[in-house]
Amino acid sequence: MIEKQLRLWIDTDITIGLRDGFLQYKDVDDGYALGCLMHSPEVEILGISSTRGNTDNIEESTQTAQHFVSSFGANSYKVYKGATSNFVASDNTSDNNTEKENKQSDAVTALIENLEQGNLTILAIGALTNIADLIKTRPDLVSKIDSIVSVAGRQSTDEHFISGTFQLKPFRDLNFEFDTDAFNYVLKSGVSVVLVPFEVCKKMWVDFDDLARLRKQGPMGNFLARHALGWWTEWEIVFGSHKGFNPFDLVAAAYVVNPQWFTTKPLFARTEIAPSDTEKGTQKPYLICTDSPANAYPVSYCVDINEKAKSDVLTRLAKQTIAQQVLGLSHVNIIVEDVDVAADYYQRVLGFERAFDETGEAMSYRGISMKSFALDAGLEEQPVTIDVQFVRHPQAGIYLELMRYHQPTGKTQLPIQPKTYDLGGPRHIALEVANCNDVFHFLKEQDGVTMINTASDYKPVELDGFPITFFYWIDLYGVQWEMEEGRRMGKMLGIV
Repeated sequence: MIEKQLRLWIDTDITIGLRDGFLQYKDVDDGYALGCLMHSPEVEILGISSTRGNTDNIEESTQTAQHFVSSFGANSYKVYKGATSNFVASDNTSDNNTEKENKQSDAVTALIENLEQGNLTILAIGALTNIADLIKTRPDLVSKIDSIVSVAGRQSTDEHFISGTFQLKPFRDLNFEFDTDAFNYVLKSGVSVVLVPFEVCKKMWVDFDDLARLRKQGPMGNFLARHALGWWTEWEIVFGSHKGFNPFDLVAAAYVVNPQWFTTKPLFARTEIAPSDTEKGTQKPYLICTDSPANAYPVSYCVDINEKAKSDVLTRLAKQTIAQQVLGLSHVNIIVEDVDVAADYYQRVLGFERAFDETGEAMSYRGISMKSFALDAGLEEQPVTIDVQFVRHPQAGIYLELMRYHQPTGKTQLPIQPKTYDLGGPRHIALEVANCNDVFHFLKEQDGVTMINTASDYKPVELDGFPITFFYWIDLYGVQWEMEEGRRMGKMLGIV
């Protein structure tokens, strides 16, 4: 059972399906990370922003992300275009090269809006340009970033990113190297940073058999497997890996899904300039993580990963089961003649309160008329006008959607109450209560409450063989409720 979903933002340089030439495929691991998280009920994806890294062209990563999300994501997922050039820390805008400072990217605008609504974890699987721009624009929001998870870092300049026996040129620490100023600015801000380095990523391999299985597991799995085949071939022939490929960004996504899969240690990150291991005869910056705090910034550094993580994240890339799709009870809809009268009624008899959304706005809507609602409600082209008032129980967390139709108009008489044993439709809504007898006596005194059995000796009784006591009653709007004591939420002690 998922107690609370992690509010997640994904900043990605996704390029799956693109290539630079023969056996020169762009990275596919962003697609694997995105797909895994789309199928992970542990997280709520609030937004996806494009960044550079795997490609210099922000249009490429934006369009690739939009195509992937529109093909396999939920309708609520939106892709926001990120910065078109690297981060500039200076506030001097007189130079034409700093023109981009004056134009806030869609990614930063959307990040600000979401952080103002609540804390976020940010999975940064590309250059950290957007994140640095965000922090520079709104440093007051740093405290609302729970953590930034990034694939970057090493413990020594002697450590080289080599995965294959034929690989003459090590991989770059791309997310760091592509926009070093951005990465350093993020570290200096004091935000919590989790680094998932190459030394951990190289412990997870996706081989040909994995791709063959994935190709048979739903539309997204098929897409990911087909577009990774070229990348797998490049790793086999050019790099000589003989194991497949390391899905770097998928490993970082695994950390977001379940940090318990990882062994981490607190280190300090700093930039060191040393001879380049990717371009001979040059110097380059390295993100070095050690025990020394001198001229460095604290990070949480991953050093190992549980071998069970791979099978779990690859399974998530398959088509979701219906059980994975259902996250919980959203609300119970009740048609009433006046939403305010009904809200007062349910407050009196059950303690429901008028509900507010995450921004503090009342979930109270009057005179709503939407074609999209009419279509999805099966009313087609009919004119529809409704009032809606949500109420929420402060302890049980259950929402009722009280709705009044102004048009079209339906029956104004309550239907004949079906018997408990009649076929068809739900027969009751059950609430767990602390003391069934107290609730029974309280409800019997309330107007608009009818016990399912009006006999004078009707009372709550304990079920034979089960420590469960219950009774039924019918409310003012014809809804049958069960009040139950003894099951305790989450424990199956028999069904009533």
